[in-house]
Amino acid sequence: MKRIVFVGLMMVLLSGCGKVEKGVITIENKSSYPVEISLGQNYSSERIELQPSTSIKRPWEVYCICVVEKPSLTLLKKQQTKEKIVISNTDELYTYKVSNRTHNLTMLKMLDEKQSILAGEDGILTSSIHLNLGDTTIHTFSPLSIKNIIFDKGIPFNIGEASYYPIEKKGEFYYFNKIIDGKLDTKRINIDLVGYEIIITN
Repeated sequence: MKRIVFVGLMMVLLSGCGKVEKGVITIENKSSYPVEISLGQNYSSERIELQPSTSIKRPWEVYCICVVEKPSLTLLKKQQTKEKIVISNTDELYTYKVSNRTHNLTMLKMLDEKQSILAGEDGILTSSIHLNLGDTTIHTFSPLSIKNIIFDKGIPFNIGEASYYPIEKKGEFYYFNKIIDGKLDTKRINIDLVGYEIIITN
């Protein structure tokens, strides 16, 4: 999709006529992430990788287009003039209250799983968030849905020769497994998303 938009912008710009513009653009990465960008100018494009707190300069003619390829744009914001492009962390976060009302799921952990959704307390992308019993405030880079709420499976345990995980997903639902009197006991985990509140029960 980004490639289509990129090519489309080039075609629009090239369809014009008149004085050929030129200049030097500075690209600065003020974000916390390594970024990959495509820089288009003078009928060609260049792939550029920038580490955090670094910058580069590039001459350009005719037009100058900068498209961020990685990471997800939900993590970033981009400010651009003819002289400079600044890429920094986004400050637009969504806040949810998670109510963990289960009795046994003290180990419950929500995973990002490469969705670029979960933000840590510092506002930076994090791989997981622990959900303690009671209420926890979490932040995300985009709105949540039931489908992108992913739980860690936990540490497996055995009953006889069979192996089970404490948290198991079957179809669209999660289940909590535990041992009672040497036998497997399974209960469904209910997840209700109401506005900006997530209620977890079993």
